[in-house]
Amino acid sequence: MSFADRNSAWKGGTSREFRQLQSRSGTPRVWAIRVLGREIHTTWGQLGGAMQEAKEIMNGVNIGKSNEKSPEQYAVERAREMCRKKDWEGYREFKGGEPLDPPATTNINFDDLPLNLCFYKPDNTMGAGMTKKANERKVIYTRKRNGLAFVLARGVEHPRLYSRKMLRQHDDEVGGALTWNDRFAHLIEAASKFMPENSIILGELIVNRPAHPSGKDDFKAIQSYTKSLTAQALEDQKTGGFASFYVWDIAFWGGEDLVRTIPMGERIARIHEIETGPLFIPIESFSSELAFMYTPESAVQYAKDMDWEGFVVIDPEGIYGDKAYNFKGKPDRPGSVCAKLKPTYEDDFVAYWDPSKGWGEQSTKARNNQGIKSVALFQYNKEGQLVPISQVSSGLTDEQKKNWAVTTRWPQVWKVEYKDRRYTADGEDTNALDFAAFVEERSDKKPEECINPRL
Repeated sequence: MSFADRNSAWKGGTSREFRQLQSRSGTPRVWAIRVLGREIHTTWGQLGGAMQEAKEIMNGVNIGKSNEKSPEQYAVERAREMCRKKDWEGYREFKGGEPLDPPATTNINFDDLPLNLCFYKPDNTMGAGMTKKANERKVIYTRKRNGLAFVLARGVEHPRLYSRKMLRQHDDEVGGALTWNDRFAHLIEAASKFMPENSIILGELIVNRPAHPSGKDDFKAIQSYTKSLTAQALEDQKTGGFASFYVWDIAFWGGEDLVRTIPMGERIARIHEIETGPLFIPIESFSSELAFMYTPESAVQYAKDMDWEGFVVIDPEGIYGDKAYNFKGKPDRPGSVCAKLKPTYEDDFVAYWDPSKGWGEQSTKARNNQGIKSVALFQYNKEGQLVPISQVSSGLTDEQKKNWAVTTRWPQVWKVEYKDRRYTADGEDTNALDFAAFVEERSDKKPEECINPRL
């Protein structure tokens, strides 16, 4: 029986064990799961070593609707998805110490990239080593675009487009004939003219509209193009502008493994040597010798002035080696040679927590004792109306999640840090914050002081 058949037939009552054989330590990683009623129990650790445990308690969804699911039903559905994710990550299911599936692929077939293949990602923040290199002006600042990461590969046939998770098509179109190639056929046609056989390029699908004259990427548009079904995505591109491909790395070229062996500075030079045409945008890079890039702080200010998402800071002489890609389904982060540098912003918000009113969510994690999962943020507009912004779940300690899970403690005024935000007044469909995190409670400020005239 295939993994997919086993997964759909599983009712949750029996325990399942998965092992990841391609671990860096050489000792397999083990992950096991079981569903007991509305509870999902998981254990994980190294084979033969101490195991960690967790319990997640599920609530029903779509209550009162035709597609209502009980807590028990949703727990099984959620657990199946967790098993499917492990399979993507290169884990293989075992029973009685014996594998139920063949070993995960550890070879690259350029005509059909394996699901468990995963290319590196820059570290989320600059560590001490990268900061030191930046202050010594030994780095390159490359513009980070606000798009969605995709992989373009060509074997002996035409190029094929993959999501970062190596999926060839939309989740709701799996098993059908339509793939990413069909909705972005203009990119495939262009890539066919310059990509040699056995090549892989890494990049971002981006959209830029006249509504953003500063050059700010329209993330909402590219998100719509990838989340909708193919027919709708094609129609939307006719009016919203066709997607472009921002090339930020060459992994393989003509069968040569560049990403593991060639310094990034040389790979950037090679990208600019390729005559890609206008639909493929070469990575934008800036020397740290430029006046506005002398320090990370000056680079951040430049990104703010340009209304850019930020930079990926790169050691041009760095070799990525084994961290360039793996077959574990999770990206390595070679933080000593590449890291993100993004502007951050702060503002004060009215914070509410009352899940019964839809203000925030309650945690299902047993270790949080059914405490806070997320908190709802608001601000007042110039008319004095309280406007919902978004929810925030990062930044709270476990103690705060437990102790503040009492509706009488709210509202509070919070200082919140975020990377970017949107406004419906600018034509967006939300006022939400991007990558928001709680900083501190502002006990010195009243809720009615949290006014934002742009709302």
